[in-house]
Amino acid sequence: MSRLPDEEFDVVVLGTGAAGFTAAVVAHEFGASVAIFEKASLVGGTTAWSGGQVWIPNNSHMPEVGVHDSREKAKT
Repeated sequence: MSRLPDEEFDVVVLGTGAAGFTAAVVAHEFGASVAIFEKASLVGGTTAWSGGQVWIPNNSHMPEVGVHDSREKAKT
């Protein structure tokens, strides 16, 4: 792993998915100095792999397509 220069930031964001980029942008908009890091060779995190979709367990649309979910299943 390469060594980073000695710098200080108000906010350090780990990950370049939707949440990471959102956190970095909002912190910057509020005047914070921000550093964002990604462990993968490409940016985008899990958001890039999921096609930008979000899994919402036990939602009202699942039974319509024959998928049965529950709060208990989502916790496992």
